[in-house]
Amino acid sequence: MKGTVIATWMKTCRKLYGDDSVNKAMEHVGWRASKIFLPAENVEDTKVKEVIADIAKSNNIDVKHLWREIGLDNINAFYKDFPAFFQHENLYSFLKSMFDVHVVMTKRLPGAKPPLLSIKPISQREAIFEYKSERGMFDYLKGMIEGSAKFFNEKVKVDELEKSNNYVKFKFTFEKDIYFKKVYKFNKILSLGVMKSLESKTAVFTLIVSLITSIPVLGLDNVFKAIIISIISSIAAYIAVSLLMRPALIIEQDIKNVISNNYIEEGDIETNDLFEDIYKLLKENKKDISADFVGFKGVTDEMNTFMNNISVISDSMNQASNEISDVVEQVASSSVDQATNTEKAVSILNDNIQGLKNIVTSENSNKSELEKALNKINNSYENIDGTSKNIMSTLEKFQEVKDKGFELEGRAKDITNIVSIVSDISEQTNLLALNASIEAARAGELGKGFAVVAEEVGDLAEQSKNAVEEINSNLVSFSEEIKTLAEKIGSQYNVLQVETKNLQNVRDISYEATTSVQTVSSSMIETIDRLNKETDSIATIYDTIESLAAIAEENSASSQEVSANVANYTNEIKKLIYNIQQFRTITEHFKVELSKYKI
Repeated sequence: MKGTVIATWMKTCRKLYGDDSVNKAMEHVGWRASKIFLPAENVEDTKVKEVIADIAKSNNIDVKHLWREIGLDNINAFYKDFPAFFQHENLYSFLKSMFDVHVVMTKRLPGAKPPLLSIKPISQREAIFEYKSERGMFDYLKGMIEGSAKFFNEKVKVDELEKSNNYVKFKFTFEKDIYFKKVYKFNKILSLGVMKSLESKTAVFTLIVSLITSIPVLGLDNVFKAIIISIISSIAAYIAVSLLMRPALIIEQDIKNVISNNYIEEGDIETNDLFEDIYKLLKENKKDISADFVGFKGVTDEMNTFMNNISVISDSMNQASNEISDVVEQVASSSVDQATNTEKAVSILNDNIQGLKNIVTSENSNKSELEKALNKINNSYENIDGTSKNIMSTLEKFQEVKDKGFELEGRAKDITNIVSIVSDISEQTNLLALNASIEAARAGELGKGFAVVAEEVGDLAEQSKNAVEEINSNLVSFSEEIKTLAEKIGSQYNVLQVETKNLQNVRDISYEATTSVQTVSSSMIETIDRLNKETDSIATIYDTIESLAAIAEENSASSQEVSANVANYTNEIKKLIYNIQQFRTITEHFKVELSKYKI
């Protein structure tokens, strides 16, 4: 199918059912929604039918009904594009011209295969309409017939007589007369069914009239004479009419010359009758036609010159429009990229700002925690310092304990010495008791009491010796334990002394760390405050960039709209160039057709 018809169908569907369903149907078959169909463009029948079927489906209507609606509306659409084809007095003359219209369209659009249409009258108000097309599309045809009747404001009855896959025959019954046939019975009777020349008919008429009039005059006895006279009269009439009809031969030849487009020959005839008037009328008509064709040929030359100038201008416009289209397309593409990149930047910046706000919020929380930690560190330092001082005091106490331990060890040694002295005294006492017992034994009875005392003193000495030995043993153990304790206290004192020094170092380090942390925390707090200010500043910048993004998006949309308009303009230029080429083809064809007329 040719693009000019498809464009009209799509326009009709958009008007009837909106752009959305048409755009979706076009995209479904691989066409762009903004596709422009060029008049000579060949479009696949299957795609066209698929688009129409999709439109019908999306609008929940029968596809046959849609084709009929398209045909009904297309009459008005075709009238806007080709108003000359609709300049007819009635519907019948319009339908009759469709065959010639399709012939013209076939010449204008090479490769076009319009249907074959014919309409023949069978009575004053009835006609047979025949339609033949490989595509069928009978519902579309019915819609166009109905639309044509509405356009010419006529009612027509349509009866279907025959139908096949590619052929349909209708009988149209019109409201008004579409055909007349005038029958001249007298002329038909004189022709006797075989004769067509006026001379023969005149001769026959003369013969009949002569016989009718001469027989009564001459009588039945002179029938032969009457016949002879009638024959002679008819021959004379034949010869007279033949001579009188000779100008008709010239007129006939002149008409044949007109039919053969020959307007060169020129002359006059003198008959002082109807033929002279007819010839003058014919001559005037030839003169008018010759003058018109001279003007037509001049117009065609002017049209060719004009078309050449227009062609140069259109080529320049086409080149300029292509360059503009390329530039606008680049600008539109850049605008789209810019808008996309700006939008991405805004999105990334927004994410960063949100992340920064989260960081700031976290840092503000950390700021509070840091201040708390700093207070704890200060308290810790104070505690460490106090602990260090307490440990130093404890270390001094330990020193005293250590000294007391060593002093106790000395005292234990002194006690041991005393115990040794007591042990010696006990041995001396025991020895003295032994000597006393010996002396008591020597004294006999007098010495018995002293012997008891000596025995008691010996026992006491022995007990003292045992006690001294036990005390000495305990003192030795006690002295060893005190010595061990003193050594442990000394060892722990040394450890405590070392740890005290370490603790003092830790205290000093903690003091330095506390000072550093205070410095760092002050810097961090100051940084957080600045970060808050910078966050607010970046948020302001984000609002500005967001506005720029909106402007970029608007510019992108405007650029795309301009690009679309330029593309449409370029397509319109291409259509204009195509129409100019077609018009040039028409003018050249018209010029060729005019060259057939010999003037």
